[in-house]
Amino acid sequence: MFGLVRTFHKVDEHNGIWLPFGYYLEYDAELLIMRRPNGSFVTAFNAMDADLFEVELAVWEDAD
Repeated sequence: MFGLVRTFHKVDEHNGIWLPFGYYLEYDAELLIMRRPNGSFVTAFNAMDADLFEVELAVWEDAD
């Protein structure tokens, strides 16, 4: 059997998206996953139709 291996890329405050300190975004062709500084899950979005405003809003709401 073959396993499915997903490769995620990481985006943080140094890559042009404004995130609270330490928060970061992992992404691949299908998913955007927001994570807290400790690596725990915040939320996920479909990468094909994600609204970046909604993505940023979700992480700032979590940070409050």
